Amino acid sequence: MSKVLGIGPRVRRLEAAHRPRRALVALLFAGLIGGGACLAPHRAELRPGEPASAVGSSNSGLKPRAASVPEQGVASSKVRTYGEVVFPNDPSVINVRTEFHAKGDGKTDDTEALQKALEAGSGNPTRVVYIPNGTYRLTRALIVKSTLGPWLYGQSREGVVLRLDDGVSDVTSVLRTHPNESGDTSSDWFMRNIRNLTIDVGNNPKVDGIRYYATNSGIIQNVTVRGNGNIGINSSFLGQSGPNMMQDVLVEGFEKGIVASWVYGQTLSRITVKNCRKQAVAVEANAVAIEDLTVVDTPVAIAITIPNDWGHWAGVVALVGGHFSTKVPSGPAILNAGELYARDVHTEGYSAVVDSSEESPGAKGPDVIEYLSSAVFNLFDEGPKSSLGLRIATEPNVPWETDTQKWVSANDFGAIAGDDQDDTAAFQKAIDSAAKSGKSTVYFRGVGGPDPNGYTFKNQVFVRGSVRHILGLGFGRILGEAPGAGFVVTDDSAPVVKFQGIDAFGGDPITLENRSRSRTLVVESSGVAILGTGTGDIFATDVPGRVRLMQKGQHMWARHLNLEGHSDTGLALNQGADLWVLGTKSEGKGVRYRTTSGGRTEIFGAFEYTNEPIDDKDRRPMFAVKDAWLSIAGIREICHNGQPYVVKLREERDDDVRELDKVREPGWTAWPLYNGAPR
Repeated sequence: MSKVLGIGPRVRRLEAAHRPRRALVALLFAGLIGGGACLAPHRAELRPGEPASAVGSSNSGLKPRAASVPEQGVASSKVRTYGEVVFPNDPSVINVRTEFHAKGDGKTDDTEALQKALEAGSGNPTRVVYIPNGTYRLTRALIVKSTLGPWLYGQSREGVVLRLDDGVSDVTSVLRTHPNESGDTSSDWFMRNIRNLTIDVGNNPKVDGIRYYATNSGIIQNVTVRGNGNIGINSSFLGQSGPNMMQDVLVEGFEKGIVASWVYGQTLSRITVKNCRKQAVAVEANAVAIEDLTVVDTPVAIAITIPNDWGHWAGVVALVGGHFSTKVPSGPAILNAGELYARDVHTEGYSAVVDSSEESPGAKGPDVIEYLSSAVFNLFDEGPKSSLGLRIATEPNVPWETDTQKWVSANDFGAIAGDDQDDTAAFQKAIDSAAKSGKSTVYFRGVGGPDPNGYTFKNQVFVRGSVRHILGLGFGRILGEAPGAGFVVTDDSAPVVKFQGIDAFGGDPITLENRSRSRTLVVESSGVAILGTGTGDIFATDVPGRVRLMQKGQHMWARHLNLEGHSDTGLALNQGADLWVLGTKSEGKGVRYRTTSGGRTEIFGAFEYTNEPIDDKDRRPMFAVKDAWLSIAGIREICHNGQPYVVKLREERDDDVRELDKVREPGWTAWPLYNGAPR
């Protein structure tokens, strides 16, 4: 069992940055970070949820660990289950069979019907596109043309099959979420939601399953992509995309499984790739966070490459949990020419776990506890040498309500989009009515058209009783027009409450607050502010928003967290809680993450994008930690049009303040692991 950390400093070449399709140039100057070789401890030597440090180190500042397997920080093996999805008969839902007369019989050409449904779903108002179980024959690509949407739901993953005819011509994919095949484009293509269905490319070796373009918010969830095709999910066909997410996805039978190149951050959660002819996951010019990756009978599990010999655009991967197996004797499972952090990886049939560039060590395996392609970075010499090792939890199952009589519409209680009137009373009445009659789901209709078009919250709405799911059908735009306005989960709420499809999109977001002692807040595909003031758990999946955790004993798990805007205090502020993040992208100036008061923050996969130059006088750090724990695995920082962050990291221990600034780390930066800890 390998325990490998990088040896020696990181070395980069001096070179000019050039980005295809962008007239942007940046200089990358050589820089070094310190750190020598050390061995990561075995996970069984960790106390539940405690940070890891080098075993036997007298300078770690941490007490010896006791064995405790259930909380040892390994990747979660729990599988999230999905039931069938149904929707009420409501104007906000397009049933492709009843409204556009798709047949789903496997014989009738349903291409035109499904294309019309996709376009109608992103119209005014926006609507959910619902596909009942059936096999839908396609003869050409389905194309998403609008900048917003779609909100595409199949009834079930196994029951809904979108199948392309064999031997088609002039088709590059079964589904494409951008109107263009090539050429210049913007980064303004949001809320690409594809859920609960199967894409079958048929026998078309040059055709991709999904050409996926989504920025800031977007998820492919509970989806199978199969067939004899080229690329299962291609996020790189336009030369830019992201950030976006894939979760609980199976890709089977392609040349390559998932291609994640020239993407502004990507999160892969619980992905399985089988029987691909070359590679399962290909990463280049991107920072990718990967959780629980299973690869079966594919020559290379992960390939991390450098485009055009531009070392500053080398791929960056943070992998936590991997199982790679092949029946045919093969080479290394991971080919790495960039920056790699890998933890808890098991292989069978490969010659090695990692084959890295000549400047980085490899890992023989067959198992790896922890691997770094270059040295761990600490601002204090006695800082931890291994990742934090917080407990990883899968999002709880929130059963989808299949009895449509248990759905309640907030619109029926007076919620009106676009009238600039406070809608909190209408939403509260809908929730209270649902709770009184034992109903589970409260929904509201999607909006469209120019401003003003959203719902307005000026107060707080309390979730009570049996209500467990609150969702927008389409573009569920709610604007917060007072501090703290939004929804509150308390000890009077259901054990688990889920919010989905809520977004302010250019306005002030509402706040989703968990002030309970034991209730769980789940947030999915929503642009909101998340506030923790209790000790109940919080889960966030595909969330462009902000986070503030104020209570010791609270735990939050975030997957694909997009932070945007300027901040002096921190877009994600952890004041004593545990915050675990898989995949984060930020855009703007000022502090991105701040951890204080003994809090513990662990991040896997960070893409930090400065969309305007940072002035030399702006010494607000990208990451700040004060008398607390912070671990960042797999980070990439860029700035296309000038100077990136002046201060990358600031760590404070009592009165001792240390920084990683542009003098020590100039230009665009990337490293596999940073650790900070209190004295």
